[in-house]
Amino acid sequence: MSFRQFPALDANGDSHIIIEFMPEPGSAPEEADTAPRYELDDGRHLRRNAREFTTLDGELRLTI
Repeated sequence: MSFRQFPALDANGDSHIIIEFMPEPGSAPEEADTAPRYELDDGRHLRRNAREFTTLDGELRLTI
């Protein structure tokens, strides 16, 4: 698994770090496991919609 980090801003203009986890090609037989996974640097999982990310509970919305 590889990862990269990139900055994002919330609605208040505060900076956050998003971590994108990418599985290695051919490491997972199921296709669902080939999608990237996104998390905040504090471990909260994120959903991505184009350039917008939200926490699973909808509390935080970020843009890149």
